[in-house]
Amino acid sequence: MKKIFFIGLFTVSFFSAHAQTWFDVGLKGGMGAGFTINKVVNSDSRFDLLPQMNYFYGGKLGVNFGEKIGFDIDIDYGTYAYGFSQAKIVNQNQSLTYTYKIGFNAMSFMPTFRYTNEASYLEIGFQYSILKNQWVDDGVNSGYLINRVASNSKQLVFGFGGHMVGNDVIALMMGLRFSYAVSDLTAPDYLSSNFPFTNYQDIIGHTPTNRLNTQLVIELNYSLGYLVRASCGRRTAFLSF
Repeated sequence: MKKIFFIGLFTVSFFSAHAQTWFDVGLKGGMGAGFTINKVVNSDSRFDLLPQMNYFYGGKLGVNFGEKIGFDIDIDYGTYAYGFSQAKIVNQNQSLTYTYKIGFNAMSFMPTFRYTNEASYLEIGFQYSILKNQWVDDGVNSGYLINRVASNSKQLVFGFGGHMVGNDVIALMMGLRFSYAVSDLTAPDYLSSNFPFTNYQDIIGHTPTNRLNTQLVIELNYSLGYLVRASCGRRTAFLSF
């Protein structure tokens, strides 16, 4: 953790010494779909992927070096769900399929590197989420599996988009964001269980459950000011005023 801090401090100091520095803050929100990634769901014919809705809202603080390079820290709160269909459950109607859902609320912290060129941007970062209000609906016996969901999650994030409307001070941006959870959704105490395939006694052992989120993100940015002079930060928008 200390190494990451010092690397970040060195990077900011380097860019500060070689480019004019300015700051911005923003409000943002987004919504999209959450996908369960588990090799059992992909390979067993009894299961099918069922994307679920997710959304978030929050804010950001950014430090920018010149017109193209920037580093942001996002803090947001969201609601997420993931699911898959399941068939041929023992002691259940064999002609029906049942939906297995896992969900939670998440407080997330995300440092990102952002590259802006004219009206477009690319971002890449790492997200750490604290999970709260976890719930599980296994389609048969809901509620008793809550403690099997992890209390935190780690994601890699990639996004792109553009400055849609605005000027040098205030701008509305829109883009797509993809986040892949590199951590298992199963709580550490249950890594030896078959969760989330608790309705099947023939599935033995544990397979990691990762997640993929795809989201449409809208961001309203406001430029705070500059450390050197106000000629920096002039970024093009598709529509200017």
